Amino acid sequence: MESKAEIRKRILEVRRSLTVDEVEVKSEAILQNVLKTPEYIEADNILLYADHHNEVITRGIFEDALMRNKRVYFPKSDSFTNTMVFYRTTSIAQLEKGFMGILEPKENIQHRYRFCANEDTLVILPGVAFDTAGFRIGYGKGYYDKFLSSKRQLSTMALAFACQIVEELPREAHDIKMDKIVTEEIIYSFLRI
Repeated sequence: MESKAEIRKRILEVRRSLTVDEVEVKSEAILQNVLKTPEYIEADNILLYADHHNEVITRGIFEDALMRNKRVYFPKSDSFTNTMVFYRTTSIAQLEKGFMGILEPKENIQHRYRFCANEDTLVILPGVAFDTAGFRIGYGKGYYDKFLSSKRQLSTMALAFACQIVEELPREAHDIKMDKIVTEEIIYSFLRI
């Protein structure tokens, strides 16, 4: 089996080869798939990512969530600790270039995401590669695995192009399985054990 590093390199090359039009068309199809999932429809809070370098575009999800009066949060990364904190965002104009040039919210303790048991929260996350068992490979720093390790009560939905799906990924104990992976072709759903 290929190593995580080999898979990451190979899939990033495939994703980089997608044209702007392909990314837009596939992202729109993924958006339509996301909007019909019960996890999205029922969520009070959406923890979203700002797309970067040919990731699935998330602006349509952001706009739809605001229209439905959902609270939307984007992550701010700390590159020293490889952790992130989510802050509520009501406009793309509130985001600024941060770690690795990715758009991030300004730090504001009043707008920080806090878990509340009587609210449904959906974490919509990116990744590099995903397998048909629900596991993902990110960019290698473990930001989402660290964030989710103490928040397993949150629903997770990864967005990916079909070309990012592989049969099986190498796994480590800290890897978090997704609840759903949404592509332009199919929605994969996984049971938690």
